[in-house]
Amino acid sequence: MEQSVSIGSMFKYVFRTVLNKRWLLVINVLALLVITGLQFIMPQFTQFIIDRIIPDKNINHLIISVVLMLVTAFLLGLFNYFSTYYMGVMSQNSVTTLREDLFKHILKMDSAYFESSKTGDLMVRLTNDINNLQSLISANMLSIIGNMFTFVGVLVFITIVNWKMALAVSVTFPIMFLIYRVFRTRIRTAFRNARASQAQMSNQMQNTLTQIQLIKSFTNEQKESENFNQKAEQNRDYMIQATQNQALFSPLIDFVNYFGTAIILLLGSYFVIKGQLLVGQMVAYISYVAMLQSPIRSFTQLLNQVQQSLISYGRIVEIIGVEPEIVDAPNAKPFPQLENQVSLEDVSFTYSSDMLDKKKVESALKHVSFDIPYGKTTALVGHSGSGKTTITKLMSRFYDLDSGDIKFDDISIKDIQLHSLRSNIAIVSQDVEIIDGTIRDNIRYGAETADDERIMEVAKMANIDEYIQSLPKQLDTQVGERGIKLSGGQKQRISIARALLKDAQIVILDEATAALDNESEKSIQHALDKLLIERTSLVIAHRLSTIHNADNIVVMDDGQVVESGTHDQLIKANGAYRKLYDAQFE
Repeated sequence: MEQSVSIGSMFKYVFRTVLNKRWLLVINVLALLVITGLQFIMPQFTQFIIDRIIPDKNINHLIISVVLMLVTAFLLGLFNYFSTYYMGVMSQNSVTTLREDLFKHILKMDSAYFESSKTGDLMVRLTNDINNLQSLISANMLSIIGNMFTFVGVLVFITIVNWKMALAVSVTFPIMFLIYRVFRTRIRTAFRNARASQAQMSNQMQNTLTQIQLIKSFTNEQKESENFNQKAEQNRDYMIQATQNQALFSPLIDFVNYFGTAIILLLGSYFVIKGQLLVGQMVAYISYVAMLQSPIRSFTQLLNQVQQSLISYGRIVEIIGVEPEIVDAPNAKPFPQLENQVSLEDVSFTYSSDMLDKKKVESALKHVSFDIPYGKTTALVGHSGSGKTTITKLMSRFYDLDSGDIKFDDISIKDIQLHSLRSNIAIVSQDVEIIDGTIRDNIRYGAETADDERIMEVAKMANIDEYIQSLPKQLDTQVGERGIKLSGGQKQRISIARALLKDAQIVILDEATAALDNESEKSIQHALDKLLIERTSLVIAHRLSTIHNADNIVVMDDGQVVESGTHDQLIKANGAYRKLYDAQFE
């Protein structure tokens, strides 16, 4: 989905969330209009007191005027409160919606997207970049509406009072815009570089913290610290560059404002001396010029905020501009109740070097065909890199085939609803994914309605029940980030319990015991045997001793099926399987 990065498209993207609650927008706009009117009235009290009340020496009128001025100031403060509060409510609602929508979009992306994306960079886009867009829905931003009325109204008013002074002070307006145009590109470039370096720094932190044991075991703390320092210092330099430009920009704008005030003091005093202007009128005139300068100052500052937001919006568009390719077909069906088999028919697949440029570089499968009979165990064996794991990813449709088809009871995989397909496949791999939570959270992940009785039932089948019951908090025990408090065998048993609770029609074991020692493997194997009872299963095994009893063994080499049969048949055939077997047990 192509989206242009422009200020117009950015405001459209952000304010679509505001329109979901139009009443908040209406309240804020009305409050700003009232505030504008009250601000316009305030200098009139000063002018009236100086030019009318003081010469007349009327104390009663003075008291009434001061009281009315205080009432106006109170109302101004009250409406400012409501404007600020409701603007905050509207802003928080909008930024939350934007973040939720972006996170949901990221979760829909294909597996290949995450393989070519940096986790830290995605986190920065979900947090900092979204936060930068929040400035577009702020009191300052919406005050532009009130400032426009203020600017036009005040300019007309001071022109009527004294057109010569109005013309003189107007000279400062184009100077302000010229300063903005000079600094706009500088500030935008600096913030773009700063945002990119911040993403690199976040990636470095994320990679370091998730690989801390590797770093410590190789005593590589110094090197990692130096890498982080380099990125942090680069980010500092870019931020200093942006700050330097901003630091120079603001004083220049302030100087132009003071220059405008000096013009009014010079000309106003001259006209007062000549009797062409009252003192109160000049004082009020200075107040109105300040009101005239304020919208311009705010506008230039907001333009800088817009530039920063535009950079963040561009980074967000890079995400929302990519749509997942693996989606449901228009007439996709639910996963069938299997009765016959899963069939791989002339399947070919090649990984892409990059999902965006679609450049194919590595052929993983070449014309692979075999069946996985219903209720039977089919084993996949072969050297590392022969395409075994790729088949499991294709069966779950994490990738789409280049050619051929995978059928479930004669229904093509592309004609099955993705959610239904993946709900009916349980995968247990050697790389167990453990979430930071309790044992209960991990076992019932994806089956949140399961009660403790059912959880303990599958835990017993997975031979993890005794360990859970030995813990003081049992199911409520925290496992730590990535399950750091668990052993490899305990993680694997939890993974098996999770698969049992899922109760899927198809079970895939991807070298589920490869990382375990022999004793742990024997214990886990019993749990796996229970998982596979009367299920259609595909087992990828590195240790051939674990698949002796498989109903069929498919041998792969270099992305192709080279032979298949039972263990005894393949041993007698004296082919590729026999070589693998002999090499493992000699």
